[in-house]
Amino acid sequence: MAHREMRRNRVLVAAAGLFLGLACLWARAAWLQVFRHSHYAERAERNQELRVLLEPVRGPLLDRRGRPLARDLLTYSISAAPREMKDPRATARVLARALGLDPARLARAFAARPWFVRVARRVPPDRGERIARAGQRGVYVALETRREYVLGNAAEEILGCTNIDHVGVEGLERMCDEELRGRPGWTTLFRDGRGRSHQLQRGQERRPEDGHQVVLTLDADLQAIVEHHLAEAVDTLRAARGFALFLDPRSGEILAAANVPHSPPGRARNWTFTDQFEPGSTYKVVVASASLEEGVARPDQWFEAAADGKATIAPGAVFHDVHKQPAFTFRDAVRWSSNIVMGKLGLRLGADRLYRYSTALGFGSLTGSRFPGEAGGKLRSPARWSQRSCPTIAIGQEVAVTPLQLALAYAAVANGGVLMRPMLVREIRDGEGRTLRRVAPEAAHRVFTASTMSLMREMLTAVVDSGTARAARVPGLRVAGKTGTAQKYDADVGTYGKGKYLSSFAGFVPADDPCLVGVVVIDEPSGGRYYGGEVAAPVFREVVLDVLRLPESPILSGPVTVAARPPAPAPVTVPDLRLLWREAVEQRLADVGLRARLAGEGPRVLAQEPAAGQAVERGASVTVWLSPPADSSAARLPDLAGVPLREALRRLTRLEVPARIQGSGVVVRQSPAAGAPLPLKSPCRLWCEPSLAAALPAGPAGAELPDAAAARSREP
Repeated sequence: MAHREMRRNRVLVAAAGLFLGLACLWARAAWLQVFRHSHYAERAERNQELRVLLEPVRGPLLDRRGRPLARDLLTYSISAAPREMKDPRATARVLARALGLDPARLARAFAARPWFVRVARRVPPDRGERIARAGQRGVYVALETRREYVLGNAAEEILGCTNIDHVGVEGLERMCDEELRGRPGWTTLFRDGRGRSHQLQRGQERRPEDGHQVVLTLDADLQAIVEHHLAEAVDTLRAARGFALFLDPRSGEILAAANVPHSPPGRARNWTFTDQFEPGSTYKVVVASASLEEGVARPDQWFEAAADGKATIAPGAVFHDVHKQPAFTFRDAVRWSSNIVMGKLGLRLGADRLYRYSTALGFGSLTGSRFPGEAGGKLRSPARWSQRSCPTIAIGQEVAVTPLQLALAYAAVANGGVLMRPMLVREIRDGEGRTLRRVAPEAAHRVFTASTMSLMREMLTAVVDSGTARAARVPGLRVAGKTGTAQKYDADVGTYGKGKYLSSFAGFVPADDPCLVGVVVIDEPSGGRYYGGEVAAPVFREVVLDVLRLPESPILSGPVTVAARPPAPAPVTVPDLRLLWREAVEQRLADVGLRARLAGEGPRVLAQEPAAGQAVERGASVTVWLSPPADSSAARLPDLAGVPLREALRRLTRLEVPARIQGSGVVVRQSPAAGAPLPLKSPCRLWCEPSLAAALPAGPAGAELPDAAAARSREP
């Protein structure tokens, strides 16, 4: 009986254990199937599915005529899944032999990462196709692209480069990366229980979208020409480096930008955008143009220099002239690059006006090109200038510029006083070549009047014809430009170093209708030649000569050029400024696009020129007198005999006396006579005759010569 009871208890215990075990299994199954379903479903999906990225084709960079400068070439990417291979070591030997790799190292990689190994990227098409045809198990061949640059090193710094992931990291590749990169796609592969991958016909995928085509302003022919002649000059002169930039002054389109020598990959920098230097005499175009615009100097006005070529312009500012003359006309001061005369003009202009024109030409700020790493140059505010800053900045020291800024300033002279915004991109096109966006030339603002720039172009043409830039002359073509030779500052000694120069030339062609502006800079030329006219101007000449030989020369193409000269601003009417407070004058003129030229120290405006109601070009200057002239206090007509007509009209305008003019040149007779009481009942009549004396007025910085014979004796 007891034995039977024991057996029954054992059965009950076994049944209870079995039931408890089944209950645990059911609970575990319920936990996995209900509560942990999503977790394990995701794990299964990750183990069974593999999403593969499909790279888009990066868009090409094209030159202005649609020729490729940078494009993608098809290559192959080789990857491996060692778990799927029958013999990973044997497969490693085969792949290593085909790709030129180390077999032992590849075998170790297979052993360490059995699921996936990236064997090689950017494999040439012939090798990739041979590996694909071999059909090795566990070896996967995928299409990949490689970036090719058609001009090679010639455009390396301006075009930039991409990294191994096809992302732009330098130059235009980085600047236009958003348009060029495109949108990647993906596809889904499925793994079986043995780890093999399969692509289903209806598997999930998204097709990649290729990048857009970017049409640049660069000209492939001109880029290659500039790089060739620049490299030749740097090699011949044994210079440290050289850089040059050419653009179209009518549109601001950058046509070529070259550096020599080329930097190692990954450290390339386009010096024409990113490096700044003291421009030396090429900067004199600023003070010369501003002096003409402000009436501080006239082309034939004489200025005292120094017979020994040495003069003290300001405290601590001792200037030297290479061409030693006791006096220069303003034309010859530009032609022979007189530091003494330009320094004096800097003083006559004053800090405010010199700074205003310098900044109006874009110096001291970014140009807006959007090029990666562009420098803004250095130009301190007048509050930080010393007594010697005005003359020193006037000759291109105490200021740093980039070649792009300098080229745009000369472009403003070339196209009539309008500063253009630089352009690097002309169009964005889709993969089929349809235009998505077109970039139009844009004028920033007017800096000088067209008449002032016409005079400036004539004087810069004389610099090339018979001045310091004769090495830039091109037979049959008028060339305008300016040379520059600047000593390099040595930070170790805190002053300008001896024997180290930075030589430059900035110019444009043709001088009468410019369509090409260029800046050439040679850094530290050796061999005894270092003047800009000797080392930089010849590079400009050789570039222009080669451009003229092109079948589609931008110099001779005329109406074929896409961008036209920006239209002159519409005329505006001069407002009546008389009796306005001094503080309100500049704002009133700025509202209509004019500039104020203040004379005198009075609180209100007494007279103005041009008179109210006259139509003038937008951006022109209006002279206002704030203190009465000496003659007005006596209310008498001044003696105008022997006075140049322009000065006579200025004096009469101050007195609000209308004039009638007969002839031109210098006033020889007037009616009423000098001393007549004011106001007059009728206009003052002036009879004028041409005379050489009109070119020899005395001034604070002018050299008054006694007669025409003396004037001729001082001509350089």
